[in-house]
Amino acid sequence: MTKKLPIGIQTFREIREESYYYVDKTSFALKLAMEGKYYFLSRPRRFGKSLFLDTLAELFAGNEALFHGLYCHDRWDWSVRYPIIRLSFAEGRLESRAQLDKRICWLLEQNQQRLGRDLQTRK
Repeated sequence: MTKKLPIGIQTFREIREESYYYVDKTSFALKLAMEGKYYFLSRPRRFGKSLFLDTLAELFAGNEALFHGLYCHDRWDWSVRYPIIRLSFAEGRLESRAQLDKRICWLLEQNQQRLGRDLQTRK
């Protein structure tokens, strides 16, 4: 069976479940998770930032089935799950600080509902 190329696909789950070609970068994900504290991920557009962040999210969410056969599978504690907070500013254009503050509050509220957590936000 010939695998498809994951052109334009930014979700790790879709790549793994639909049997697209995937270059295993989970060793880098483990290194980030276990050795560092803060990171700034910067790459040019279309160089895989979204896919790598989605891979990290699936790892921290403990979705073990997606990682079978990959480097991290036998090196990660799948019994521990971490809440994933997503803040994306890709949609729309923010013209002012007030709009930015409003967008951040909205994103935090969306994450709060999705995670079923009680988060305090300043408005």
